[in-house]
Formats: sequence, C-alpha cells, structure tokens
Amino acid sequence: MFKKLLDNHKLGGLNCLLWKDGQIVYQESSGYKNLETREPMGTDTLFRIASMTKPITAVLALILREEQKLDWYDPITKWFPQFRRMKVLKNPQGETVDATRLITVLDLLTHRAGFTYSDFQQGQLKEDYLQALGGDIDSELSHEQWIDGLAALPLLNQPGELFNYGRSSDLLGILIATIEGKPLGKVMEEKIFRPLGMNDTFFEVPDHKKSRCASNFGYDELGNLVNLETVPLNMAFKERPPGLAYESGGQGLWSTIGDYLKFATLFVQNGSSNGVQRLKPESMEIMCTNQLTANQRAQSTLMGNPIFSEHYGFGLGLAVVMKESKYGSIPCSGSIGSVGWPGAYGGWWTADPVKKTVAIFLTHSMTEPQQLAQGIGFELYEAIDIFSNYCKEHS
Repeated sequence: MFKKLLDNHKLGGLNCLLWKDGQIVYQESSGYKNLETREPMGTDTLFRIASMTKPITAVLALILREEQKLDWYDPITKWFPQFRRMKVLKNPQGETVDATRLITVLDLLTHRAGFTYSDFQQGQLKEDYLQALGGDIDSELSHEQWIDGLAALPLLNQPGELFNYGRSSDLLGILIATIEGKPLGKVMEEKIFRPLGMNDTFFEVPDHKKSRCASNFGYDELGNLVNLETVPLNMAFKERPPGLAYESGGQGLWSTIGDYLKFATLFVQNGSSNGVQRLKPESMEIMCTNQLTANQRAQSTLMGNPIFSEHYGFGLGLAVVMKESKYGSIPCSGSIGSVGWPGAYGGWWTADPVKKTVAIFLTHSMTEPQQLAQGIGFELYEAIDIFSNYCKEHS
C-alpha cells in the first residue's frame, strides 16, 4: 500500500491496522525502525504519538468526573488561584483587557480557554511562551513554575469564546496530577493503562524497551529523509532525564499500535475495551458530541488552515465527524459520529462507532513548520489518505 512512498524515501517506516467487529482485519508493518541501522519496522515498535496523547488525558479527566473529583464547570482557580485575574489580548500590539469570567475544566477539554502554542504565534507572544514554559514535551520546570508561567501569559480570547489549539491539555494533565497527588503518568497507568493491558504506553521509555523506539525520521533542507538528533524545534530532549516533574498531557506519550488499539476501542464499545469498562456510556456520548458553536467551528484554524469547517466538530479532547467527507481524512474520517485526533509526528486514528471499526496509522515524519510551508513532508498526508480510503472501502 505504501511501497512507492517507502521506495522513494518519503517515509522511513510505518505501522497501520484496521480493526472491525472485534478483530484485526488488516495490518501492515513496513520500512525501517531505524534509518541508520536498517532495522526493520516491527509491530511492537514504540512511537512518539504526540497529540494522540490528548484523547487519553481527556478520558482520564472524565474518569475523575465519574469519581466526582472534578466537574465540567469547576473553575480551575479551585486548584490554581494563579488564574484568578487573567488578561486577554485586545490587539497584536499587546494591549489587554480583563477576562470576563474564570477558565473552567470544560474550557480546557474543548481548547476554548484562550491558550495557544508558541509555534502558532510570532513576535513577543511566541518568545514569552517559550520563556515561560520551556519545551512542549520536555520541560525542566516544576508544576508550580509551569503554572505560574502560563498564568502570567495573556489569553488569545475570552474564556469560552473561541477554539484555540494549545496548552490546555497540558494544564489539564497537571490539574489531574494535582487532584490525585501523584504524577500524571502514574494516574494514567492506574486508571487506564493497567486496566486495559496497555503495557507499552508511557512518558518515559524504560531502558529495557528503548531499543524498540522508532528513530526520529525527518527531512533535510532539500527534503531528503534523514535521521534527526531530536524532534523539531527542540520540543523534547534527546534523552529525557529521569525525574522530570513535567509530563505533557497534550503530546508527551510513547505508545505502540497494539496499545493504542486497546484505548481506541473504548470509542466503539461504549467506554469498554477488552471487556473492561472504563467510562460510562453516557460519559462517552458527551465526549464524542461536538461542543463548538457553528461560529467557533468556522473560525477554527491550525497553522492558517481551517480545521473543522462543515465536516468536523470538536468534542472533549478529539474531533467528531459531523458530515461525511468522501476524501477528507484529517483530523479523522468515517461515518457521522466517528472520532479521532492526529499527532504532529505522523500518528493518526479514527474510531467509527457506526461501522464498529478502528483504524490506526503510526510513523515518525517530523517536519519543521517552515518545511511544511515549502511542501516538504506532505507525503505523510498522502499516506494517511491512502490508508483512510482503504479503510473506507473495507469497513
């Protein structure tokens, strides 16, 4: 299916699968795990799943809601008083006005809190984000330092006003860790990974599993496939030091295709996977229901491009198909009610509760923003389209 892209060195290696009605009906593992050693890709290869972390953090928040430890409309000042007097940008010149209300847990789950990513900004706000928070994946800051830094930054919009993709999931992860009094990864392990048998998903890859990690496939200035020393924009350390307090609930996890399947089947089995119920069906229904207004969907962009338009909405931590698209596959695809959310390093998944299917595609295709602007790395989306169309035809 991907032979041409692999032979032309546009992708290094990949894993994909289609699961339907309780069994894997198609699976492929192609190319290399490591470009330099020529080790072949394996089904147990570990990938940085980047923003595919966000739905896991959202499910965890819903589990805590079922345990009555938080609620949608709880203001985050309940745990972090630093956010009591937020400022909102009035114009690009940096003038601000006061926030008209407090940020809520629901604002974090729907990315309507007003936070952003440094990469999406220019000028002073970009620098301020970098200075205040460190890397998106690995930061040496303590939770308190990180919270203080984020709270000192101006919001892009009034809380609840617009969808702005950004650091909301990271803050949600720290909030969960604060409520539970333990690291986010430990909470995920106890409440999601261990119950579902996800033994290969974590923020820090154990030493005895590091040989299974896919190398950082990226591109040089000419668009040639190369092995990168670290991820673009230095969002992560080459080797994550042990003991970092910060664990990114937005983009920090490593996982395998088999592990992510165990998670994704929650969305086609009413909150159950492998016979283990992790969320009530009513919680799952809310999570998979669009929360954005028509205006918010219309105005939502990512790197200058519309995200949702007429075909998609956004539930809690993931996209929702609202109108079937014959060709579209980003952010997800499938019947009305299908959900998913891609990762910046090449991961993509869709769960279709109508057809009872889950499709997952994992690779490392790491591009700098300016490379994407030049068209370098777009073969990744060609590969996802190929796989998405195959899944539509066979489900």
